[in-house]
Amino acid sequence: MEQQEFQKRLEELGRLAAEKENRIRAEEVREFLKDMELTEEQMQLVFGYLASRLVTVEGYVPAEEEQPEEEAEIPLTPEEEAFLERYQKEMEYLTFLEEEELLALCREAEEEGDGGAKARLTEQLLPEVLRTARSFAGRGLPLGDLVQEGNIGLMLAMETFDLRPADMTPLDYLRQEIRTSISQALEEQQTERHAGDLLAERLNHLRDGIKELSDELGRKISVEELSMFLDMPVEEIEDLLKLAGEGTGDDGENTEEG
Repeated sequence: MEQQEFQKRLEELGRLAAEKENRIRAEEVREFLKDMELTEEQMQLVFGYLASRLVTVEGYVPAEEEQPEEEAEIPLTPEEEAFLERYQKEMEYLTFLEEEELLALCREAEEEGDGGAKARLTEQLLPEVLRTARSFAGRGLPLGDLVQEGNIGLMLAMETFDLRPADMTPLDYLRQEIRTSISQALEEQQTERHAGDLLAERLNHLRDGIKELSDELGRKISVEELSMFLDMPVEEIEDLLKLAGEGTGDDGENTEEG
């Protein structure tokens, strides 16, 4: 398998996931790449690549043994370190179940919808939420916010067990939804940040245009003149000026730079 060809297929896979609103099933990924005859280790790298692009892969749960190494490489801020210490201290009084006992508790919560079972399950999965949140640390949201999103995802998942795929255990479903909730929160935050960056870029472009044209003409300018100068619709200029609380100077308002 040539590296260049593999990279090309990964990019195609990324575009496919984007078309599906960044949600794709693990079976779809395997089917897409089946002609490349990848090993399971290579497939894990593919899933990791998708996760780095904030793509949710339904039916994929990261290997437990890989997580501690990943966490150790993630730098935390002093505030996050303090939060982590408090969170871990709050879990010290809990006795955690083995995997089989946890699976049984999941089935109880799913089949009987028992509130007590769900509350106990929430407690039992606190370390899972923290572990998943830490795997996303450093990508734009504080650790505390990531944990909160994970807890929300967990609680919602326990109310939607009926949506669990038939080939997925209740425990894997909960783990998946914890991860999905966190990744979606990050995606939304990055989308908002990107929109803010674009707006700031347009405002800077507008301010530069106002200054340049005003200096060139040596007088106040109109929105219409600025529209022609920047090849930008009048409506867009007016909307940007309102957002910035500024004017072109033609109505008595001055646009001061610096």
